[in-house]
Amino acid sequence: MPGSMQEIKRRIKSVESTKKITKAMELVATSKLRKTRNQLDELKPYYQGVRQTCAEILASNKGLKDSAYLIENKEEKDVYIVISSSLGLCGGYNANVFKEISHQIKDNDYVYPIGSKGMNYFRRTHQGPINTDFASLNSTLAFDEVTKLVKSVTDLYINKEVGSIKIIYTEFVNNLTFKPRTVTLLPIDTNEFENIEITNKFTVFEPSPEEVLDSLIPMYLQAVVYGYLVESVTSENASRRTSMENATDNAEELTEQLLLKYNQARQTAITNEVSEIVAGANAQ
Repeated sequence: MPGSMQEIKRRIKSVESTKKITKAMELVATSKLRKTRNQLDELKPYYQGVRQTCAEILASNKGLKDSAYLIENKEEKDVYIVISSSLGLCGGYNANVFKEISHQIKDNDYVYPIGSKGMNYFRRTHQGPINTDFASLNSTLAFDEVTKLVKSVTDLYINKEVGSIKIIYTEFVNNLTFKPRTVTLLPIDTNEFENIEITNKFTVFEPSPEEVLDSLIPMYLQAVVYGYLVESVTSENASRRTSMENATDNAEELTEQLLLKYNQARQTAITNEVSEIVAGANAQ
């Protein structure tokens, strides 16, 4: 019995130590979650401004179809930008992303993984070209690197090497709800801009609407990709915070159960000892 009690005490100490770690990770994830949510809010005015201007150009030039970003390519290969995490302990975040892509990506498609988990996943499973130059973007959140990423994938599209450009990210709904989504970046779907209220229908664009649009769409794509990237990191931090919170709660519950077992074992040991003393006294 004393050996059993010592084992229970060791387990209690181990669980308490683990609980301190999960609590610390929960606090770190909460801090990062707050920071990335603020970044999302700060990005919205820029994104909405660029989107508004694109809508004005398309609204005032209904027949504008000559832009390379609007023309649909017939190539069968596609480009996928896939955002995952570089760290673990974030619940089902990565598993849900991989489930989203499992029936979409073809063997000959181009893949741009962001996050080491996704990079390692594609190295194991994908037979087509993989560009890992931007795998650390989810850690740095560097806008200049997003600019390079957008140029790299749009060059493939403009040169008619691929049929479309898609991004798979995790949409942040609230602190407890986040779901993977697939969005087509190119060709641009002009229907997306039809529900935007146009404030300046008669704006004159120089040198021409086509040239302004061709300069503006890369800026629009940069804002969209950066927004999806920050949103995915926000979802990752929310998922990690929830996982660590659950782990901390489970550790507390397990500690209570172990303390109950320890007290029961201690009471049993005392009872046995008293019984032995009484039995010895009676024998005399």
